[in-house]
Amino acid sequence: MSRFYALCLMGVGTVLAAAQVAGAGAVTLTGMQPYWPLHGGCGPTAAGMVIGYWDDHGYPNLITGGDGTNSWSSNQAAIQDVIASQEHFDDYYGTDAASPHADNCIADFMLASRDPLGDGFSYANKQDEGLRGYAAYVGYTNTGSDFKYYAQNLWTLLVSEINAGRPMEFYVDTNGNNDPDHFVAVFGYDDTLGAEQYACYTGYDAAPHWLDFKPVADGQLYGVSTGTWFNPTPEPATLAFLGAGTAWLALRRRPGRR
Repeated sequence: MSRFYALCLMGVGTVLAAAQVAGAGAVTLTGMQPYWPLHGGCGPTAAGMVIGYWDDHGYPNLITGGDGTNSWSSNQAAIQDVIASQEHFDDYYGTDAASPHADNCIADFMLASRDPLGDGFSYANKQDEGLRGYAAYVGYTNTGSDFKYYAQNLWTLLVSEINAGRPMEFYVDTNGNNDPDHFVAVFGYDDTLGAEQYACYTGYDAAPHWLDFKPVADGQLYGVSTGTWFNPTPEPATLAFLGAGTAWLALRRRPGRR
């Protein structure tokens, strides 16, 4: 599988890395409530959990359908439409429609499931576009989002984002075969147990998982490849700093089929 895209559907895979206990110095976001099961792929779902967090933290128009909440138990149908709408499935699952609908969900804006990708696949370098695009679609146009590789001082970015109250999305290797394959919603960090760790929801179960923050490598479960940040109200200086060093990366190449 290419390093730049992943497929994760409900019931595919299990959490292979055991959840670890956070240290006394762990920092987590209060109110990172939404655990959302996988729907339309792991990329749209992980980005959706980030959107769900912000819906409950000052941006209530991100989810307006149903009862307007980010609760899967009470507002499941509306949340599914935010992640991947029925039109998305109708137009992109199986084959791309000749005249597809106008983009209306996170999966649409990150180009998930579109040719040449298979059903449920999405690109690592399109997660940020999914977040910005969906936010703009519902009226929040002054948003910022981008991604960094692990080697681009991603730990420092994670710490600064969590300290600022902003969750992230990581692209990780779930089975340690040196090939990233899954997106997770990240809401905490800890460096007090002798190893840097991150807290995330995997989409496979409702438990928060504490996992070692290490790069993708043979045998490293949930090793990190890239991290995507999203800021609903970015400052221009912050955007310039966070985006520095990424323009030269040739990430817009399109991967082959699975």
